[in-house]
Amino acid sequence: MKNLIKHITFILLLVSVSACNTEYLDPNSTLEPDVVNNTDNLIELLNGVQKRWSSDRSGAVYTYTSISGLNTGELRLLNPGNLGEAEIDLGGNNVNGGNELLINIWTNIMLCRKEATTVIEAADVATDDTQIANSLKAYGLFYRALSHGTLIQYFEQLPLEIIENGTFSTKTIVLDNAIADLTEAKSYINSGLSTSVTAGVFDSVDLENSVNALLARFNLMNGAYLAAIDAANEIDLTVSSTWEYDASVPNPLAFWFGSQNVTQAKDLTFGLPSDLLPDNDDERVSFYVTAEDLNAANPDYQAVGFFLNNLDEIPVYLPGEILLIKAEAYAREDDLTNAVIELNKVLTKTAATDAFGLGANLPAYAGALTKEAILDEIYRNRRVELYLTGLSLEDSRRFNRPGATAADAERNRDYYPYPNSERDNNTNTPDNPTS
Repeated sequence: MKNLIKHITFILLLVSVSACNTEYLDPNSTLEPDVVNNTDNLIELLNGVQKRWSSDRSGAVYTYTSISGLNTGELRLLNPGNLGEAEIDLGGNNVNGGNELLINIWTNIMLCRKEATTVIEAADVATDDTQIANSLKAYGLFYRALSHGTLIQYFEQLPLEIIENGTFSTKTIVLDNAIADLTEAKSYINSGLSTSVTAGVFDSVDLENSVNALLARFNLMNGAYLAAIDAANEIDLTVSSTWEYDASVPNPLAFWFGSQNVTQAKDLTFGLPSDLLPDNDDERVSFYVTAEDLNAANPDYQAVGFFLNNLDEIPVYLPGEILLIKAEAYAREDDLTNAVIELNKVLTKTAATDAFGLGANLPAYAGALTKEAILDEIYRNRRVELYLTGLSLEDSRRFNRPGATAADAERNRDYYPYPNSERDNNTNTPDNPTS
């Protein structure tokens, strides 16, 4: 009877996703030993991690987009009855450890991290085939690095170990850890991935390019500018890597924007101050934001782009982000000539030449050839090109834009309080940030 119950329980954990005919294992479930000792089940667990990351209102894609978007003026609140979003929109002391979005982003990303670690640690036990084991680890390392590198953009510190009362590490250490995971994943990818693994995982995410994209992103955030450039140079910008959706697992942002009950595009400023507003001829503006009557006194702005239809795929990274990473890294290394070359690739890029049809189609940079002016132009373009990617809060801090306590604040919080769910269960949880 016990074995029958275990068998039934395991079957209930397997769910079919119709768009890709790929199974996933729900990472919110208790894992029996036979689950982690079987490579097929580890593949299904990886698919479960991807689904948890990219779908639902509690998932990472919805929560980090909503938190950063409401904080930095990309989004407006439609219904203050959505208390979690309303508190984030107000910012400051209105946000505490009981906020629903903070609990969701912390809990679900930590759960993704936990299950990715399960795959990494179980791979060598589940198979004697080194290539299969290393392929499983490559995917697990990617998701663990994605988890750490994303969550540290919202909280000052994170616990890196999955233990009771784990100690918290600073942002630099967390990013170093994520970069180490990605570097290890890259070594497995370079050795060749097993088709028995790649054929079983959701195939919308291009692992090799995505690993390099995260290496470029996190090295930039960590001030390792030359390493960021090296990683960016290895990315094929013609290849798309996306979170994929279908009728049963819809694009969470498109679904909730479509409800007209939670949030929507705020306006055409992309959260930028008056001296950095998008160019009037910037074609990316209409790609991302529209209104039935743009000339109305108070247009009802709507987010479009990757968020119009429930089946729209959301990029894991954008080609424009990679170009702007290189531009910023060169500028911070005082190589202004190469910084402008990379910046111009974004400014002059047309929809027809971009993997996602996203292009500014503007003239080349004609501003001052100073580090400050070029970085300002890079920041402007990051905010427009990377609209609703969840990167706006990190960008605002990194470019030293006016913080939450400044008179001309461009964000309503600098970092967020730790969720009560963590504080109540971990005595090492640090004090909450003051702003």
